[in-house]
Amino acid sequence: MSKGIAWLLVVLISAAAIVNLATTVITSNKLLEEISTVRTDLFTLKSRVASLDTVVTDIRNRIEQSGDFVKSVHFTRSSTTLEKVALKASVTLSEFTEGSQLFLNIIDEDAEVRSYELKSENGVFTAMIELLPDETYHGQVRVIDGNKETLSNEFAIPHDLYNVQRYQLLGHAWLLETDKIHYSFDLYTHYCKDEELRISEAAIKVVEGQDTRETLFLPLGNSQELAKTVYYEADRDASPTFVAEITYGFGESKTEEVKINYHF
Repeated sequence: MSKGIAWLLVVLISAAAIVNLATTVITSNKLLEEISTVRTDLFTLKSRVASLDTVVTDIRNRIEQSGDFVKSVHFTRSSTTLEKVALKASVTLSEFTEGSQLFLNIIDEDAEVRSYELKSENGVFTAMIELLPDETYHGQVRVIDGNKETLSNEFAIPHDLYNVQRYQLLGHAWLLETDKIHYSFDLYTHYCKDEELRISEAAIKVVEGQDTRETLFLPLGNSQELAKTVYYEADRDASPTFVAEITYGFGESKTEEVKINYHF
């Protein structure tokens, strides 16, 4: 076999290998996109169910209060941190006996009750309450008139006043034909209508040892229901860790290490 033919065979074999590698990479990327789309659809469904739950709660509150001595209940937020949210409760009653004592019971998910005394303020009874930003609460008005104690119907405290935006952060890794590790980070967020309680920035820090090698910013965009994804590639023998920093509209941030699901 002549040298020219031999070189031609080498070139053809190399070209075939390159085409095969490119096809593999394209197929892998397409598969990653399809997996991300499925996860997005599932989380979108959960987010929409949560939004419907808020509507149902509001309707239930109106029904429950229709035959109650509580005429109206209103909450306004006064301050927010990652540890607690302070709300001002304002209550009006359809009937009230002078000299009675009024309390607002706050009932958590474990049926634990905390009571706050309601003070009269220009015909409205008010109290400052503190709630955890990741819990769900109900309220109830308690009236003590001498030896008689009366409890109102329970009512839900709208969670969109005190729940910071909930999210799920997933990390995945695949080994590519190029012997590189392909990482993807997906941030799924629940719907949150209050901008102050919403995530304002989300970043992934690539850490090796004590050094931050790179910071990857997740594109939040305008849609809260679509997955926010960012990618990273590293050598196979590298051993980075990934730390997420989530910042909320009220200015505070939280950090957590991202757990990686390795698919090889």
